[in-house]
Amino acid sequence: MVRVSLKSSLRKRPIAALAFALLGLAGSAMAMGLRLHDTTVSWTEPAGAAGPQTKELTTGADYYALQALKLWEFDGRICSLQLDQGGLNARQLSSLDAAKVCEPKMTEAWKRADIGSGLFVTAIAVCVSNAKDAAHIIHGVELWGAAVGDNGKLKAGKKSARIEFSACKKWLPKRACPAGSVATGLRSYLDDAESGVVGLALRCQQVEVE
Repeated sequence: MVRVSLKSSLRKRPIAALAFALLGLAGSAMAMGLRLHDTTVSWTEPAGAAGPQTKELTTGADYYALQALKLWEFDGRICSLQLDQGGLNARQLSSLDAAKVCEPKMTEAWKRADIGSGLFVTAIAVCVSNAKDAAHIIHGVELWGAAVGDNGKLKAGKKSARIEFSACKKWLPKRACPAGSVATGLRSYLDDAESGVVGLALRCQQVEVE
């Protein structure tokens, strides 16, 4: 006579079912996340002037947005820029390659505006000098940002991040991304190859839950 152990059989089934359920939940959790809607790209009006020459910098993937901006000033001109990107789904910060927009000459200084971990840039303003012969050249930047919730909704940050070089005297109007959008790139405007940056515009995209 063969005896079957019902106790042993019943033990295994709930454990297997529980493991399968947990795997399903984990798979669902991994599938959920935030991304940038690729059909909602727009550009703000330039903060500063709209020069005839432009150079664009963008973040690396559809789950990264702009968190910080580093500027190099050479002889009173912004000649190099670098974007720092943060992850929408994890607090990862990485620096992209710096872009040179004019040739450096003698003196150099750099400053970095960072709106903080977990925040992404949503607006920008620039500062110029009072000098009549160079009143359009940028000498400072201010950034505003927002946190992104798990539902994709934005909550404005409490403070801005501002950097000023020595010739910064006059702040120009702020330019902001559309509601629900964060910055994923930057467009710099130049009058010519020697003038340095005269305007900055944000590349904006809406955030969605995938």
